[in-house]
Amino acid sequence: GGDSMKDRILEVVTGAAGALFASEISSVADMEFEVGAPKKKEFGDFSTNAALVIGNAAGRNPREVAGLMVGEMDAGGFDFIEKLEVAGPGFINFFVSETAFGSGLREIVRMDERYGSRAPGEGEKIVVEFVSANPTGYLHFGHARNAVVGDSVCRILSFAGHDVTREFYINDAGRQMDMLGESVYATLARMRGVERDIPEDGYRGEYVAEIAAEINASDECPEIRGDESRAVDFCRDFAYARLLEEIKSDLRDLRVDFDAWYSEKKEIRSDGGTGDGKIPGVLAALEAASALKEEDGALWFRASEHGDSKDWVLVKKDGSPTYFLSDIAYHLDKYSRGFSRLVNVWGADHHSHVSRLGASMRALGRDASALRVLLIQFVRLVRDGEEVSMSKRSGDFLTLRDVLREAGRDATRFFLLMRSSDSHLDFDLSLARRQSSENPVYYVQYACARISSLARKAGERGIEASDSRLDLLSDDAERDIAKRLLRFGETVLSAAETLSPHKVVYYLQELASEFHFYYNKTKILDSENADEASARLYLARCVRTVLRNGLGLLGIDAPERM
Repeated sequence: GGDSMKDRILEVVTGAAGALFASEISSVADMEFEVGAPKKKEFGDFSTNAALVIGNAAGRNPREVAGLMVGEMDAGGFDFIEKLEVAGPGFINFFVSETAFGSGLREIVRMDERYGSRAPGEGEKIVVEFVSANPTGYLHFGHARNAVVGDSVCRILSFAGHDVTREFYINDAGRQMDMLGESVYATLARMRGVERDIPEDGYRGEYVAEIAAEINASDECPEIRGDESRAVDFCRDFAYARLLEEIKSDLRDLRVDFDAWYSEKKEIRSDGGTGDGKIPGVLAALEAASALKEEDGALWFRASEHGDSKDWVLVKKDGSPTYFLSDIAYHLDKYSRGFSRLVNVWGADHHSHVSRLGASMRALGRDASALRVLLIQFVRLVRDGEEVSMSKRSGDFLTLRDVLREAGRDATRFFLLMRSSDSHLDFDLSLARRQSSENPVYYVQYACARISSLARKAGERGIEASDSRLDLLSDDAERDIAKRLLRFGETVLSAAETLSPHKVVYYLQELASEFHFYYNKTKILDSENADEASARLYLARCVRTVLRNGLGLLGIDAPERM
């Protein structure tokens, strides 16, 4: 895959360490050496701290250890290492040969859209739960970052060889759904000339009136003066089905798809009529683990005995289960479906949920370390330097739809992925619309379009991309681009391990920047020097492949023309 160069160097370093020091240090095989890019270009292409680690363990001078290792590695005659140097307190710097860059670029062309990926089957079975918005209204812009980060995490994990299930947990069993039903019902009753008030904590957005009007015009409209509770149920179910469709449609427009829509009502709360579903089983398991206590007429989970700061209510005085109890049942079910990793993408306001959920899994004998929760910080919407209010007076939020209409899908996704998800983000609407290099998504996409345009021009002039003279790519800018391309695989793996799509964004911005710089200073299609033109075109083709693969992980188009 794309991380081969770093892996090969690590292999050579580990081999040399074993050959020289296995007799003195028993643990040499288990040592963790780092291989990375040196701070400055003149220190080579890669650098390792192996001699410092070994020197420390063996009580020897690291520079002397480094000298021995360089001798050992030189004797190995590795064709991809041009020269080795010892620097500073004992770092070993590697200068990679032209042939290594050549074979790296050929690998990109050979692997094409799989370049940088790991084969499926090497990874784990992972469920990623994200968005999970209550189906009581349209998706507002606050949900967008969660949706895009979750989706991109799934794309990256799949590309890194994992078997990923994308799941939306529908919280459709609680009081909020009843409120939705009553709000729509009250609005419908008024349309029919019956005085009804929307409940105090009901829903008042324009969409409530639209749904009521739709029910009013339908043949199935319930009789207002008849059985009121049946009419409220009808309104609730109608509104729920309609809003869930709207949510699915908005997510599709954002290029976010789910494999599973997991209904709390169906999967957890209902059980062919008794209405208690998975709840009694979970309570029995917690009881068997001595993790329950009764207090003030309510049933509590002793979370404080399992690593959380305090205890939590599971069943309220009135006998109704809390949201947390459903959540325990839901996560327990994820383990029983055979997932070895559970990733949740939650809003930052769910911070306290994380430790109590972990505590409940530990109490039930599950591996809590398999659970990873990404907490997504809030996004501020800005236009021309001014903050845009997220909610309107009518109780409507600024919807995801509104922003998509104004900024477009690619810019919306790119902007929401630009920063680490645990840091706050300003989404600049005016910048998102700008068709210029100041707009970061335009800047990266423009590099793709530029390369496609180069390929078209080359075709007209009869120049073909060729790997026969890649040794001609000796310019610093060309080497920098080649080095950056060969780091794509390790970027993907690092983004997968840390669940950080922004690492792919940074990488693409740096690659695009290096390419634009090179393009502006170099005559790539120099018809006087056909061999150089063919090699440069080959390099550009590799850049386009990697840009396209990286943008694909962000769910963003790599246009041929702009």
